[in-house]
Order: sequence, then C-alpha cells, then structure tokens
Amino acid sequence: MARMHEAPLIDPAHKSATREVVASLPKVILHDTLTVDGARGQADVEVAARDHVARLAEDNVVYAELRFDPLLDALSLEDAIAAAERGVRSIDGIDARLILVAKQADEAIVDATITAHARGVVVGFAGPADAPTLQKLRRAFVPVTVDANTPLEIDEALELGATRIGHGTRVYEDFAVDENGVHPGPVSSWVRDRGIALEMTPSLDVASEEVEELSEHPITLLPEMGFTCTLNPADSMTDEFMSLVETADFGYDEIFGLTRTALENAFIPVPSRTALLAQTIIPAYQKLTALFNEDFES
Repeated sequence: MARMHEAPLIDPAHKSATREVVASLPKVILHDTLTVDGARGQADVEVAARDHVARLAEDNVVYAELRFDPLLDALSLEDAIAAAERGVRSIDGIDARLILVAKQADEAIVDATITAHARGVVVGFAGPADAPTLQKLRRAFVPVTVDANTPLEIDEALELGATRIGHGTRVYEDFAVDENGVHPGPVSSWVRDRGIALEMTPSLDVASEEVEELSEHPITLLPEMGFTCTLNPADSMTDEFMSLVETADFGYDEIFGLTRTALENAFIPVPSRTALLAQTIIPAYQKLTALFNEDFES
C-alpha cells in the first residue's frame, strides 16, 4: 500500500524523544485485548469496554482494534457483542473497534462476526481457525488476523488466508545468511513483498523470552528491510514507545512511521484511515515539527 504521508522533518537536534511529548502524540493500536472478567450482564460488558477505551484515550490512542471473545456464560453471543459495541463507541476522541475472537473453530461466532461486521463496529476476526471457517469469512469480506510466530506457523496462517499476522516475531528464522548478507527466505519474502502486517509487542516478547533483549527485537531491523511492522502495547503505548526510545534509539520519525503503518493496515476502509491521518495524526506532527524547528532556529 502506498504511504499516506512521509515522516515529519524534525531537526536532528530534537531526535531524542521525551516521555512528555510521546505521551501527547496520537497513537494507533491493532492488537489489544478487551477482557470482561466476571461480567454478569450487558451492563457489565458495556462498562468494561467503556473503561478500557477510556484508558486508551487517556494515552492519546486515537484508533484501536480490540480483540473480544463474546463467549460469555451469562449472555448470548448477540447480547455480548451488542454490549461491547456500545461500550467501545461511548468515549469521545477515540475510534475504537472490535475484532471478535474464537479460541477454536466455532460456526456460531463466525456467523455472529459476519452479522456484526455489517454494522461496522466489528471490523474483523481473530483465529485460530480452520480452512472452512476462514473461507466463510473471506466470502463475507471479513478480514482475519491469525497469531503466528515461527515461519511454519506464519506459512500456515497465510495459507488459511490471514490478512495480518499476530506477533510474527520469529519471521527472521526464515532468513538465510551468506557472504552477500542476509536474505529473506520464501515465507518471509512473501510476508515482506505483499506487505503482510506483523502485529508486534516487543515487551511481551522479552517477557516470554521469545527475544533476549529489547534492543535485539526484530522490530528494530525489519522495517529497514521492507517489512510491515506495527507496534502494540503490553500496557500503554507510551510505555511501549519509550522502551524503544531508551533501548533502540527510536526518535519521532520512527514513532511516526510505526503509527502511520498501523493506521495503513487497520481493518477500517481507506477513506476512514486517510481522514484520521489527515485530520488528527498529521496535524499533531506538523505542530511538533514547527515547534522543534522554531526552537532550533531561535
């Protein structure tokens, strides 16, 4: 997909990002989980969804896709989804949507996803799922993200028709190294060349020992090789960005790039993405650029 906008032209004197400024910048999340533990009715689900989205809005998240498992003991699928939809849409300043989750192939959830997707708040489906499930979703034009880490898992997810890959941290295991450098293999080349977005959460990968050190996380290298990587939070997006600022020398240009990439790969229509970028994200970075450049000139 063509880039919606180039990176901000911030003077190198201000490359070092500060927490205060990063916290103030608009952010985009593609992989987060809405939990409704202990919900006994629609009101509980709605409140949990509203509270979750409110916390994201406090961190200046302007767009988020939240994974939600609608299989609740106390509610029907339809009631659980409807309550979550109301909750995520109840906070001003953030456009929050739902991705319905099935922990195993479940035709009822697939049918509910297709029905809810037509209303617009539910924008996708998250597996694991079998081939017939994914085929049914494709026929209904519902995008799908599948969690996968190793090249074999990624290959299987792509074969099923995944639109995005949840995590994808170990895609580098498909690389080959020779005297001419590092070269992506068949699976990783397919991911790179077709712009398949990888929904990465570096702090979780370190915590789970997928990666030894944050500074060694693939998200610090893969974008330079042409891969489409998105940053997602274990806690807050500000924390996640600052961890890369502190360990991998990320600056505002890298932060903007990850934000733009996430928005470009959101499951909402292109006109909605373009409007959000033009009306919210770009103005924030233009203001930041003008402030820093004016300070430098003075």
